[in-house]
Amino acid sequence: MQSATVPICVRLVATLALVTAASLPANAAQPMSTNDDILGTWRITKMLDASNVAALDHREASRLVGKLFIVAPEKVSLNGESCTEPEFARHYEDTVRYLREEAHASSWKLGLPLTVTVIDLSCTEALIKGHDRIVVLWKGVFFDAVKQVSEAPGQARR
Repeated sequence: MQSATVPICVRLVATLALVTAASLPANAAQPMSTNDDILGTWRITKMLDASNVAALDHREASRLVGKLFIVAPEKVSLNGESCTEPEFARHYEDTVRYLREEAHASSWKLGLPLTVTVIDLSCTEALIKGHDRIVVLWKGVFFDAVKQVSEAPGQARR
């Protein structure tokens, strides 16, 4: 009786392997979905802090509050300045150590988790703060930003 069940098991395993293999191309075709958390329009809500060496003074940085930070597959822009070909490389870092060593800044004003996801965007970085919240490092200044909800045409926000 066991010899009759072995071919059924073998057929079942072979069928599962075929179904799994058939679904692999669909899963492999979704690499951009990993960037859904960063792609979009973000509103700069406040200036949080600056690194020891920043290209913006306090007044220049304050003027960016309320501006839109746009992250698209082909470019990143803030207040008319843009950089092309964002990398979207991600790495996970101990927040305190990373900010001290890489940005020469303190982490205590940024409100980030103990381990932070850093996304390299060619001319800047975004640090994931939470759902639809990031910290943007722009020219040495850290800004809080909130993702904006897409609106229907004709319903522009003022």
